[in-house]
Amino acid sequence: MAAAREQGSFGAQWRWLSWVLMAIVAVAVLVIAATGDQGPQSDGERVSELAATIRCPQCRGQSVAESNVTIAREIRADIRTRVAAGESDDEIRQVYIERFGRSVVLTPDATGFTGLVWIVPVVAAGMALAAVSLAFQRWRAEAAEIAEATDEDRALVAQLRAEREQT
Repeated sequence: MAAAREQGSFGAQWRWLSWVLMAIVAVAVLVIAATGDQGPQSDGERVSELAATIRCPQCRGQSVAESNVTIAREIRADIRTRVAAGESDDEIRQVYIERFGRSVVLTPDATGFTGLVWIVPVVAAGMALAAVSLAFQRWRAEAAEIAEATDEDRALVAQLRAEREQT
């Protein structure tokens, strides 16, 4: 009995350690994916990325990078000119926000109230994972309590087997 308890404790420690290691790996992957390659971008890459984050004022649900209407072509050319002039990405976005309004930017800010768009799903997923983990721990503890058969259980099984053999 004591050996089984020690073995169960050892298995629980390894199970706990494996979860911790998986969490560390998951966090590391997320950090690497979030930071990505932060090397210098070419002007063409900057123009493409900026055009992909600005909504076409004439089209529904398309960025100026995707659209081929006249105003989208003009905005792409203006972005190209501003990048060549040395303006920062934020300065260029701000020009279009002032011209067309905040809705022209396709990616929400990560600050203030709109920052909740980025935070809430992560927090909800974490809470759901924690709830499932707690439920499994409770079920495992309940199962451990009833794992051992009592003398009363053995007597009931013997009685049912005897009745079954008689029929």
